Formats: sequence, structure tokens, C-alpha cells
Amino acid sequence: MTKQDFLEGLRGALSGRAASGTIAENLRYYEDYINTEVRKGKREEEVLAALGDPRLLARTIIETKGAKETEYAQNHRGRGNDRHGGQGGRPGANIFSRVPALIWLIVVILIVILILSAIFSVIAAILPVVLPILLVLLLVKVFRDWVH
Repeated sequence: MTKQDFLEGLRGALSGRAASGTIAENLRYYEDYINTEVRKGKREEEVLAALGDPRLLARTIIETKGAKETEYAQNHRGRGNDRHGGQGGRPGANIFSRVPALIWLIVVILIVILILSAIFSVIAAILPVVLPILLVLLLVKVFRDWVH
């Protein structure tokens, strides 16, 4: 088996069972690994023998990446789109899209309430100082208008 045969076998075993980003990430990793080991002086056949069967390796990759990504890949097979934008297809890379809309609504409402309570707390703290000053300024204006 050659490096190209190994990589094609890995691609075939992962295809349809993992996100395209995961497939690309793993193909790059194993190609780099094989090239590095060959540069160190090992024969390509030795490196490939040490890696083992690409189908078994693909099964390990799929199990490691988790059921969420596998389910996603199976549900979106053939659509030509990658939820993770081609950024390695890591689970959790786009965690915001996994949160239900109701939870987002609750979070937004809580943030708005928190901001409003902070604003009203500041107003309540300043009001005892500002209100007398405003009353004095109003009385001065009324008095000036009355005198003129």
C-alpha cells in the first residue's frame, strides 16, 4: 500500500460518516505524519504498517469525534455545505447554533433586565443628590422670571 492508497482508504471510510472538515483535517494530519516519518529515515511501507488499516483508523476517528458530528454528517450528506465553515469540523466549533431559540430568548430577556436594573440603581443612587439641585435651579429660574 502506498501513502496515496492509505489516504484514499481513510477518505473513503470517513466519507459520509464525518463532516467534511473532519475528513480534511485528518487527511492533512496523516499525510504530514507520514511525510515527517519518511524524512526521519523510515520507509513509507513501515510507517503505513505501523498506522494499520485506514478503515479501523476511520472508525476510531468517528468514535472520538462523537455522535453529534456523525449525525450531522449523515443528515447533511450530499448537500455540499459544512456547518462548521470548513474550519476543521470540530464539535463545539459552532456551539451557538446548537442552543435552542427559547433559551436564547430567555438569556436576552435576563440581560435586558440586568441592564435596566443597573440603570435604575444608578438613578436611584443619584436622585437624592440631583433632585434638590434641580429644584433649586427651577426656583432660581422662576424667581428671575418673576423679577424681570
